[in-house]
Amino acid sequence: MMYEGFLFVIHLFLHTYCQLQVAAQFFLNLLRWWRVNKWNADILLSQTKTLGKMPGHVSLMFLEEDIPVQDIVKPIVWCICLGVTTISLYDYYGRLRSKKIEIDNELREYYADFTKNCKSTPKQQVSPKIQFVSVENGRTDLVHAARDITQDLLNGVVKDITKVNYQNYHKVFRNDHPDLMIKFGSLTTLAGYPPWPVHLTEIISLPTCLMISPYNFLDSLHRYFKIEKRVGK
Repeated sequence: MMYEGFLFVIHLFLHTYCQLQVAAQFFLNLLRWWRVNKWNADILLSQTKTLGKMPGHVSLMFLEEDIPVQDIVKPIVWCICLGVTTISLYDYYGRLRSKKIEIDNELREYYADFTKNCKSTPKQQVSPKIQFVSVENGRTDLVHAARDITQDLLNGVVKDITKVNYQNYHKVFRNDHPDLMIKFGSLTTLAGYPPWPVHLTEIISLPTCLMISPYNFLDSLHRYFKIEKRVGK
């Protein structure tokens, strides 16, 4: 009984700590909100020009529920302005995919507002690839890959399974792994995210996406560029 009571206290403490962390981040974002209206693409580009080469593929993981679409599209637009060519939006149940039309409309509106009257040209020269990912993509992709490999073995296309390039059999993230993942939410988990594309991905966690400001996004980038990238070495 004492052991169970001790575990309960630990669980309660960790839960309370996570909730306080989310609340603190929310109020910090609320205080910064008054200054966010001054931000635009010019300021964002000037604040990041000395950081280095931006990641080509950024994955945004949303572990929170009921986040307004207006807050979801903000980091997408900031990525686009910085020249990110591929943006993956992940949530466990795939609810974002069902909001694709709403997200597209809000994205165009916020992008137009964020780049309005800007002197600098955003780094994006081509339309970015935006893909929606959920836990089912990982499971389904794994099943399809196993089926295709088996079929190639039976047909003699593959002679030695130990020499198979498994990446060629994936439908999602084929030769396009995220360089950076920004995870929104207090949970310490990847929540079913497909495991094979993130073995070299740098993962940055933020407590919440609610009322996210450019300051939060810039902080994530600064943390990303401070990480020593060994590329598996």
